[in-house]
Formats: sequence, structure tokens, C-alpha cells
Amino acid sequence: MSAVELQPEMSGQIMTPNDVKPVLQNQPGQTEPVQNQDSKSQQHPLHQYDLTIMQKFYDLCLAKFNEQNPKWKPNEWMQMNPMPAHLSWEQKYEWPNPTCLSQKQRVYEAFARLARESGEPMILLPNFEYGDLMNFDRFLQSMRQDGINSIGKYKHFLNSKDMRKTECDLVVIHPRFGVLLFEVKECDHFDVKRRSSAKTHLNQARSCFDSIARFIAEVKGFQLSECRLPISEFVALPNVTECPFTNNQNMTVKGDHNTSASSTTSSRSSRQVNFLIKKDLENSAEFAKWWTRSVIEPKTQQFQLAEAANKPNKFDVNLMNLMVGFINNVKNNSILPVVYAQTEDFALSQEAKEHFQPALNIHAEFFKPTHEKCRSWSKVVLLSKDTEKIRRTICLQTLWLLLNDSQKKISVVCSELNKPYYEEFFARQRKVYNSLNNLRIYTNFHSCDSNGQHTIKNNGEVWIFDSAINGSLREVFERVKEMKSYWIFTEQEDLVAQLNTEMTNLDVNLVKLDNEVKQEEFMPLIKFPMRVKCDLLVVSDLISYQQTNLVNKFVKSNTVLNQAMNYQNNGQYDRYHSQQQQLHQLKFNPTKKFRSIKFIRGGSIDNLRTQLKMHDSIVAPVVLVHVGDEDLFKTRDSTKTHEHIKELTTLIREYLPNSFVILSTLMRRRSRSENGIINDVNKGLINFCRQTKSELNCFYMLNNHLEPNFHTQEGRQLTNKGLRVYIDNVLFAVDYFLVRNNKQH
Repeated sequence: MSAVELQPEMSGQIMTPNDVKPVLQNQPGQTEPVQNQDSKSQQHPLHQYDLTIMQKFYDLCLAKFNEQNPKWKPNEWMQMNPMPAHLSWEQKYEWPNPTCLSQKQRVYEAFARLARESGEPMILLPNFEYGDLMNFDRFLQSMRQDGINSIGKYKHFLNSKDMRKTECDLVVIHPRFGVLLFEVKECDHFDVKRRSSAKTHLNQARSCFDSIARFIAEVKGFQLSECRLPISEFVALPNVTECPFTNNQNMTVKGDHNTSASSTTSSRSSRQVNFLIKKDLENSAEFAKWWTRSVIEPKTQQFQLAEAANKPNKFDVNLMNLMVGFINNVKNNSILPVVYAQTEDFALSQEAKEHFQPALNIHAEFFKPTHEKCRSWSKVVLLSKDTEKIRRTICLQTLWLLLNDSQKKISVVCSELNKPYYEEFFARQRKVYNSLNNLRIYTNFHSCDSNGQHTIKNNGEVWIFDSAINGSLREVFERVKEMKSYWIFTEQEDLVAQLNTEMTNLDVNLVKLDNEVKQEEFMPLIKFPMRVKCDLLVVSDLISYQQTNLVNKFVKSNTVLNQAMNYQNNGQYDRYHSQQQQLHQLKFNPTKKFRSIKFIRGGSIDNLRTQLKMHDSIVAPVVLVHVGDEDLFKTRDSTKTHEHIKELTTLIREYLPNSFVILSTLMRRRSRSENGIINDVNKGLINFCRQTKSELNCFYMLNNHLEPNFHTQEGRQLTNKGLRVYIDNVLFAVDYFLVRNNKQH
């Protein structure tokens, strides 16, 4: 169609009678208002095109589509016959139904056909969304570095849905050639903008898979230089007839993850991004040639070079299987980090139980097959004779519902005996998950009545009935008839058989939890390792979360106030000499020494001890401990607070036997009675450091020069001015006792 036909009046050309409707003339029986209305409509710009022209335009679009897809017939595609089963692979591939308009599907079908015809082993992940995988890997990586500070990030990672694309058009996992990443561009010309977009998406996907592979290799004890996942990047251009680059000039990206990990050269060559064009997708023979030319031959050459250098890549098929299993479980949401109390292997002694609560550990909870099958159903009756299995299933199902739909409200109806069990379980989970506020636990069976005051009648609420509630299964059914979603747990197998007809009418599914009785079906709990690695570890609530950036700023100071006179006076505060203090030049660079500063906060000593026991290992050359404010504020007992501080310090020394541990004394308050108790605690701390010089070798840090207005009275936290003085005091203690090796005791 020409521009003359589409815009006849605008171009000034005369329209042919075949292309337009005849212009209506004034008829004798036509009234004047109709003529005025028709003339006004013809004058409007939107009415300059006749409907006949647009109809012809759409007809030509249909003809062009039929031209590009000759298998598709506009008069036949609505009446297609089923494909016979006796056809060959070639005939099945040429079958006209269904018609695929997506070029991404063509790329996927080419790989699927190659795998079927040649037997090439591969796992295909089309339209692979790796956002959840990347967030879960960040959570595991954070637990290895940030310790207790990382567990609160899990819910944050789950909810941090990045608006940017976290999807790879096709991921091919091969047991020998590693991971092949494909970005499909449905365009006729691969311009600079599309090239930049393809590079960005491929880099993000590569980073995700590379991070997972590094973690798995580290678990097996391999170094990064000897064990690395082979990753190759490709851009598929199904509509492009010629390769965008000639003379072997491929699009390059910084770094080299596509080469073997055995490369010993310091300057690695740029990794290449290969192309898959229209010619390679024409038939299976052309695609097989491309596979040999672009994948098999380069990878084989890399393997030969690595073997010649006697440095083969140790990322074998066993590690590949571990990676595939991890990806599958995260994508299917089959793993839940669950907090449980300290196991028997780390059981507390009887003496410690009198002062402290047991530590909490984060475990990987795998869904049982029966539970995983029904967890997304809305109306379920679960039958089991095992009370502990019922309670555990209720906890996991409730947690799974809250994580997958933060707006959903969960109501659990249980007995008075089981209510503390559920409250304790979700109190532990709040250490990992930021918000579990949409959970309500009732012991009143009538709370779910139609006229109940607690009932919220909407589709976003799920009711869960424990088997131990006061009421029979029939009574529960009478109350749930009008509900949209409910889970009923019961031990009454005979009543379930009697209510079979009624359950069928209500579309209720029956699940028997006791079917999985085989021991091999029960997957054990796996405790996630938790580590802290930093240059300076601060065990205290004295510094708030909002002051973390100020700490990084104040720690860069190279000159601090000289506090040597306070230590030479055996801890006696001299106000006159404090006014005559001089500046002290540090003998070390704090910016380089304290690159990483991390905190363990918990308020009371009991909570701090619990959080310390959650870690498997702690690595920190310098540890600052300031505890006791919260306990002293609550108990007013200096003796008990002093004993708890000594026990916590002993525990820290067990974790960090070779670190420089600073025990910070408590600060003065405005209250005279509080200052008297604080002085007793400080004297006990100084004597404790002196008496345990040979066993623990801890150093006390005096804070008697800090004014009471340097910290808040209620929150027991430093003000910004007090934080500056306190950080200077810490730097002086490190320089005076650790760097200059002055004797304190």
C-alpha cells in the first residue's frame, strides 16, 4: 500500500472510486441538522481516513503474516487435526500446529531437538528468572561474613524484587561444557543499544551462577584458581542473516570466565560472546554445525590446553549436580531457613542454664513430599496419628504462607497446651524474618463462628485448626462451610471416612501425612554455618544502627587525646590532668587496620551470649566489649552483672583465643545511686582483667573521662559527640597496648 492510498487528502491526490466510499449527496428527505453533523465529522482529522482504507490495511497485515508463515492458513488453523503418533521426528517438527511466533521458542526448540536426535546431555531452563536464586545466595554469602547481622536480611532479600530484568532467555547446563547463557534479541539489526543491553543481562546472569559455583567449590575445599564453573555467553539473533562481527571480531566483556581456570597468565584474554543467527536455526543440520563450531571445538581446545599444563579444571559433574540440586530447591521454594534451639551437640551445662537461655541455630528445613504436594491448596484435611508431626507441619505451613503472601492473615486455632509451642516457634523465627505480624493464635474454638468478634470475612484469611482443639471434626466442618481457605488437622480417621461425601461437595482434599513412613524419605535438618569475619568486632549496644556511618568516619582519625595518665594512676580519674591532656599521634593507620567493622547487638548479656553462640566461628583481630548497662538498669545488682560480664568475656575468649580483647568500663550517669553501682562493676572488671592476665589476657579501657551528657539516659546509647570521644578512646587503647605493647597489669 502506498502513502497516497493511506493519506489521500493530505497528499493532494485524487482517490479512486475503488478505494473510497461515495460521498453522500444531500437527499430531499434529509434534514439540515443531519447534514451539519455529517459535515462536522468529516472536518475532524480523525475522520479523514475512510474505514475502507483501514480495512484494506489490516487485510494486508494478514497477508504479510501468511507470507512469513506459509504453514499457517487463515481458513484452516481453527480446525486442526491431532498429530499422528507414528510420525518421525522430522515430520513432527514440521507439523503446522501449533504456530509459534516467539523467536525465543525457536532457540529452545533447536536445543531440545539437538538433545533428542544426538543424545547430547543437557538441562534446559527457558526464560530462567534467577532473582530468588541470587537473593538466597546472597543470604548464604552474608551468613559467612556478617554472622548474626545477616539473618535479618533473608526476608529483605525475599522482598527485594528488583525492577531490572533478572531473567535469562535460555540457560543450558551441560555436564562437560558447563553453563551456556543465551540472550535472544528479536531484531533485524544488532545495534549499539541492543548490544549494551545484551551485555548487561548476560553479566548479571553470569555473576549469579559464578557466585553459586564458587560457594560449592569452597565447600569441597577447592581454590578458585583450580575449580571454576565454565560459563559461556551467547547472543541469539534469529532474524539476523549475517553475523554482526566479521574477521573473528567478537563482542568482548572484561574478565575471563569462559576460559579454563588453569590459566597461569596474569593478564587474561577478554572473554568472547558468540552469536547464533538465522542461518544456524534453519534446520537441525545447520544447528548441529553451529554447536560443533561454537561450543564443542572451543571447549575441547581449552580442555587440551589445561591438560597439557597439568592444571585441569576440577569443577566436574559431581559439583554440577550439587549446583543443579540447589537451583531446583530454591526455584521450587523447597527450603525454608528455620530457627531451632541449640542442639544436643552444643548443649549447655547445668550451671550455664541457670544464667543463660540456649543458643539458637538456623537450619535448612526441607518440605516433606506429602506436605510439599498440598501446601498451595486452599481446602485441606490432613490426617495423622503423630502429634509432633502435626504441630511441625502447622508451623512450616504457616511460615510458608506468610513468606509467599505478606498480605495474607493466618489464624491458628489450637488448645491451651499447644499454644506456647506455636508462640515459642514464631518468636524464634522473628530473629530471621522481619515481620510475622499477620499471625493470630486462638484457643477459643468459637473465634471462627460466623458472628465471632475476631473473624475477618475476606478472601485473604486462612484458618488452621489443630487436632488438639476442643471439638470434633464434625463441629469444625460446620464452622468452615462459609470460609474460602482452611486447613484442618485431625487424628479421627473414622470421622474422616464418614465425612467423605461432604468433603467432596465442599472440594476439600484429604492428605494422609503418615504415608511417608520410610526412613529414607525423612531429610535431616542441616544447620547453616554462620561466621563473622572483620577487622574490628564491637559487642555492644552503645552504638546505634544509625551511627554506623559516623563510626567509619571517626575511625579515620590519626590523632587522639592522650589517656596514658589515667592508666598510670591505676584507673583513678584526675579532673585537673584531664584538662591538661595533650594530643597523641597514633603509630598505626586506623583506616587500613579497621577496613571492616561489624557489630553484635542484643541489649542484655543473655541476648548477646545467645547471639554469640549462634556463630560457628568468629575472626576478628580486635574485639571491643561494652556490656552490662541493660542488666544493671534492670536488676541494680552489681555482683550479678559483674559475674555475667565475666562469663561473656570468657566465652568471647574461647571464640577468639588470639585476638586483642578490650573490655570497656561502664560510664558515669547523672544519678548518684547509679554511679555507685557502676563504680563497683568497674572495679570488679579491672580486677578481673588483672587476675586473668595469664589465662584470658584481656585489657580494660577506662571511660571515666566521658561526661554523663555524652550518652542518652534512657537508651544507653552514645550521642554523636560522645561517639567521637569514645572512638578516640578505642583508638588510643589499641595503639597504647596493642601497637606500642605497653603493660597494663
